[in-house]
Amino acid sequence: MKIRIINTEKIKEKYVKDAVREYTKRLSAYCKVEYVESKNPSKEITDKSYVIKIDRHGEQLSSEQLAEKVADIGLSGNSHITIFLGEDDIEADYVLSISRMEIDINILLIIIYEQIYRAYRIINNAPYHK
Repeated sequence: MKIRIINTEKIKEKYVKDAVREYTKRLSAYCKVEYVESKNPSKEITDKSYVIKIDRHGEQLSSEQLAEKVADIGLSGNSHITIFLGEDDIEADYVLSISRMEIDINILLIIIYEQIYRAYRIINNAPYHK
């Protein structure tokens, strides 16, 4: 599975970059993750990709439900997932809410990475905590 995370904002904080690097390393055992910052995200989305938009008005899922969704996407023959964070009005196959509250984009990005990692640990029946 290839997961592409697209963000319309530039991340400047070191702690966020460190977290992205750490979770990318952890996820390499399960999938390929690519992080992209783009002012024109629609050009970054391929036709082959299942697009998940992060929006506070979307559907909220538990970690187990997210794991099931990721597994189902793979089983349906789709090997690419694009997760979009930003204000652009892109077409998405699914709209996911992390919270109904407004969340800083830096924290949101870390949460997305953490939840993807947690989903793969659940899918593989592995304990989450080190």
